[in-house]
Amino acid sequence: MSAATVTRAERDAFVARAQSRGTRRVARSVGSASLLLGSGFWGLFLVVSVAVPLVVRQAGGVMGGGVMTGAEYAASWFALSLGMIALSGLTVPHLAAGGTRRSMYGGALAAALVAGVAFGLAYAVLLLVERGLFGALGWSWDQLGSGLDGGGAWVVVTGVAEAIGVVVYMLVGMAAQAAYRTHGVWTGTALLVPGFVLVVLVDHATRLGTFSDAFGTLGLGGDQAPVALGLVQALVVLALAVGWFWWQVRAVRLRPAG
Repeated sequence: MSAATVTRAERDAFVARAQSRGTRRVARSVGSASLLLGSGFWGLFLVVSVAVPLVVRQAGGVMGGGVMTGAEYAASWFALSLGMIALSGLTVPHLAAGGTRRSMYGGALAAALVAGVAFGLAYAVLLLVERGLFGALGWSWDQLGSGLDGGGAWVVVTGVAEAIGVVVYMLVGMAAQAAYRTHGVWTGTALLVPGFVLVVLVDHATRLGTFSDAFGTLGLGGDQAPVALGLVQALVVLALAVGWFWWQVRAVRLRPAG
């Protein structure tokens, strides 16, 4: 009886170690790729956000808003594309090598959270750079779509909002890839609808991105109450995106549906 108990305990420990290793491998693979490609994305916007105002100033013009407004829209879709590409290239080698869907889910979720934090930090820092440059040039600066334009609270709220949005978009992209692999073209396309709803809701809650004005003006902006409410809404959407991703990846197939 004792030997059987030890054997079972050893087996459970082995399974737990294998699960942990698989999760870490997925997190490293997806996370490193996201950070590498993300550094190129934000590096490009850093160059453009500095170069464009200087060129306009040299030509005798004046800008009222900077190019970081474009980053606000592009970053989320870039994250969604990263999610789709990452899961597309990861699923077959991970599962074929004996990895579990649970470890793939855990690693991909961890990588998405890391990417979200990095993107949110980069976005907030570049906004400060752009605002500082406008001030040095003697121009007023207004980040389009932002009701918060000064102080430490503005930096924190903007970075957190961007981070949440990026994570949601990335998870939706991964879920879409899993749905296509599992269900095929027609059902997979139909399952894009819940993901689309999630990205609309997170954009509206954070007041950032393509669908920030989808339902009017409720969300980040104005006084502190709407800011807090917007962040709570965004966190709720994030929780839904986490669940939606798990719902799709738990049954993902090694071979795509025909």
